[in-house]
Amino acid sequence: MRLQVALLAAASSVLPSVYAWGAAGHEIVATIAQIHLHPSVLPVICDLLDIVPSDNSEATLRRQCHLAPIATWADRDKMKMRWSAAMHYVGAVGDHPRGNCQYPGVDGWAGTKRINVLDAIKNVTGILAEWSGADEHANNGRTLLSPTGPRRAATSRVGGQKPFAPRPATDREEEAFKFLVHFIGDLHQPLHLTGRDRGGNGAKVCFENRQSNLHSVWDTGLLTRLIRTVPPQYSRPLPDRGDLPIPSQQIELALRHAIYDPFIRRVMWEGVESKWINDIDAWLSCPAVPTTPAPGGQSESVFSVVSRAFSNPLELPGTFVNIVSSALREHVEILPDGPLVCPYAWSAPLHKLNCDYIWPPVFNVDASEPEPEGEEESLGRTCNRYPILDTRDYLAALDNDLVLEKLVAQGGLRLAGVLNWLFATEEA
Repeated sequence: MRLQVALLAAASSVLPSVYAWGAAGHEIVATIAQIHLHPSVLPVICDLLDIVPSDNSEATLRRQCHLAPIATWADRDKMKMRWSAAMHYVGAVGDHPRGNCQYPGVDGWAGTKRINVLDAIKNVTGILAEWSGADEHANNGRTLLSPTGPRRAATSRVGGQKPFAPRPATDREEEAFKFLVHFIGDLHQPLHLTGRDRGGNGAKVCFENRQSNLHSVWDTGLLTRLIRTVPPQYSRPLPDRGDLPIPSQQIELALRHAIYDPFIRRVMWEGVESKWINDIDAWLSCPAVPTTPAPGGQSESVFSVVSRAFSNPLELPGTFVNIVSSALREHVEILPDGPLVCPYAWSAPLHKLNCDYIWPPVFNVDASEPEPEGEEESLGRTCNRYPILDTRDYLAALDNDLVLEKLVAQGGLRLAGVLNWLFATEEA
């Protein structure tokens, strides 16, 4: 049974090519979330995954009822769910990094009403909250930071656990759960937050001597590079330290002998449990007054935009494409953030990364120029024509600030926070 999200028919016409993170990225986010799940949430995850664990110990539940295998479900089955394609991203009208990084754009949001990753997260969270009895507007002491609180009782298929939900999960809740795991991953790939060149899919680049596009490099290329260059000390379990909130064993139970396990250990050791340990509360918080992602200000006249572009002829092609595409797109509003689940507030600083790190400062590519013939000749000439991303300056900025490591950590912590708020009980 498909989700009744009030926008299915309109979504079938959107481009299916804009999907965030490769499989590794989505699974890394899900695994970091797995590490941080409240123990009482684990049997609910088993139920939603339709898994009957071999026993009901916390260790078994953490090991057998894992989020990672369903993290890419929404991409794997995308051809069966073309109606959901535009729910994986959001675009602001006039957004054109690096030159213009307003979020939303001066003319608001592009697309179709209610069909975007921000509203999709709110929608599927609402479906699960209705099922679990959670209410982010109720003052019951439950937050993403402190998830336990009064809950109404129900039944669970996993024996030996306290009752949880008012009724068994249906296909609707199970699908909402799988979408939630995926969409929060999508939210933390910043190219899913800009409409320029279809989120970078149309921006040709070279990476590691191969022609690619900016989106693909950020989906897989950069993460693959990080995974294969993890220092060797992270190939084995981390040492336990009494001052850290997450014991090494809990991290190991979430790992599945995947190629990215050492990368996750490094993110935990160098980031979550050290560099960012004092930032996590802010990551999981929403503004005291819920934010409404309204347009960014008065729209700039076409004349002034073109006049500014003529001062830099390299920007002319992109400027005219932007003007035409903005005129053709519907300008819509995004639903306001909630007090506990606030994807717009979470995503605004992520969108800024498009200007700070992601789009190369000089990006003047003639995508209409035909490719040279011959495999070797094509490779050499192509990489002379397109921006090369694996330069010392480009990669050093990402490495020094742990940009990708922080993105997957934030995605994992926020996913865990939402699931803990939705499903945790006091009895764990």
